[in-house]
Amino acid sequence: MKKNMSKKILAVILSVVMIGSLTGCKKDIPEDDEVLFIGSGATTVDEMVPEEGAELVFWTSNKEYGDAIAKAFEAKYGVPVTVAQEGMGTVDKIALSGPSGEGADVFITGHDNFQKGLSSGVFMELEDAVVDNVKSKVAESGTKTVINDGKMYGVPISIEVNCLFYNKDLVETPATTLEEIMEGAKTFNDPANNKFYLLCTIGDGYYEFPFLSAQGFQLFGVNGDDEGNPGFDTDEYEKGLELIASLHDVMPISSTDLNNKSSLKASFMEGNVAYFMTGPWDVSQIKESGMNFGVTTLPTYQGNQLKPFAGVQCAFVSTFTKYPIASELLANFLISDEGASILYKEFNGITTLSNIDNVEGLSDDPYLPAFVKQFESSVPMPSVSRISYFWSITQEIDRAVFDGQLTPADARKKSIENWNALLATE
Repeated sequence: MKKNMSKKILAVILSVVMIGSLTGCKKDIPEDDEVLFIGSGATTVDEMVPEEGAELVFWTSNKEYGDAIAKAFEAKYGVPVTVAQEGMGTVDKIALSGPSGEGADVFITGHDNFQKGLSSGVFMELEDAVVDNVKSKVAESGTKTVINDGKMYGVPISIEVNCLFYNKDLVETPATTLEEIMEGAKTFNDPANNKFYLLCTIGDGYYEFPFLSAQGFQLFGVNGDDEGNPGFDTDEYEKGLELIASLHDVMPISSTDLNNKSSLKASFMEGNVAYFMTGPWDVSQIKESGMNFGVTTLPTYQGNQLKPFAGVQCAFVSTFTKYPIASELLANFLISDEGASILYKEFNGITTLSNIDNVEGLSDDPYLPAFVKQFESSVPMPSVSRISYFWSITQEIDRAVFDGQLTPADARKKSIENWNALLATE
């Protein structure tokens, strides 16, 4: 083990004191024998042994998935797991219920709650054995969502990213470059009959980020955590706006029409659109429509890979758990091949695992493996609170640029002005 045990024990005691003060609740310092369970002493996950008499509570948004995980985990480790369905607000609930011993030992929440969980002290730092295992299986686009100051506090479980859907009756081999799509649109488009080579949402920064960042724009810095620096006053951002402006030639309709995602999806399912950019949440409905479609990764532009935002669901161990080793084993089990197979079977979820060869069902799925590949070329959506400023600014700016109401240079200035105006309201 790389961690010193005495430092570990001290860190646990300090975290308990800190959490009690943050939540306004009192928690007794654990007895010595309880504290010593924190350090497993194992150098690999396979050497970790759950505490004798361990019983866990697991919170997840899908009860069927949770129950299936609990059954498989108990079969493997002999540790019973009680499952409760909890959606939004799990971090706040842990902070309130944890001190009294009523919260979960392991809980799942979106990576956008990471900063909140850190500041409230409810995430337990993971053992080196678990950290090493996670890093060996999950791409950096996943692990960086749960790391702070070089320490890992959670296990990335499942992903959501945008990909390029294509109509197989219109496209024999999907394009690998945006330039190919731009060229194809010149002869394919027929706006009068609602036929377009490409449709994607304009007026939503989540969908437009791949274009904004195509020339190197970094939202909130390299790691997405510098919320004082949105990156609007950069040439890279302006070049991204130039690309959005040029998309009007590919999709010659108003941004208002392109802001109606349901309408765009309907046009794609009706067979009028060759390419449509969206995420895994639309796979089931498009499949049920009966259309002949495929899913591939986003194309390149001027040699640069378009990178979408990634949303990651992560499992965290509560700092209040009485069974830290068993809890870490449960969190780690979620990214085992068996855990990932359960995620797909029960939740149609996409694992963070880079290698899905042994993930039952997912490896043979005709659509979802593209999202696994795309995840490796994605940017974790920043979890800073000022991300809301980005959404509101891009909603106005990008639509104005696309419609030709603002030049990219003027839009750059306007973005900075809007940012400063929002800061003034704090």
